[in-house]
Amino acid sequence: MITHVGNVSIYVRDQQKAVEFYRDKLGFKVLRDEPMGPNARWLEVAPEGARTHLVPFTPPGQENRIGTFSGIVFGCDNIVQTCGELAERGVEFKHMAEKQPWGGMMAQFYDADHNTFVLVGS
Repeated sequence: MITHVGNVSIYVRDQQKAVEFYRDKLGFKVLRDEPMGPNARWLEVAPEGARTHLVPFTPPGQENRIGTFSGIVFGCDNIVQTCGELAERGVEFKHMAEKQPWGGMMAQFYDADHNTFVLVGS
């Protein structure tokens, strides 16, 4: 049986710029950084202790996906505090934390390639 999601790709233009964003602005750990062919690296980044890792990589022919909605939802404990800390580190927000009709709080932010992510929390 399937037990978890291992890796999720994030479409990026520049892998180094992407890893710097996830490491330096979001506080993720770089879990793997290995050569993958002549012009690419296999990178995995994730929050401390996460089972699912993000892989910033764009296969040839998929460049039109860069800068779109990622479909990825991150969770946090204190969304107002997290949004404030991320904004101080230079993360650009589409929407800061707002109360949602379903009762929770949600924000949306961009990565270095303008991919959009959702952040939920209390």
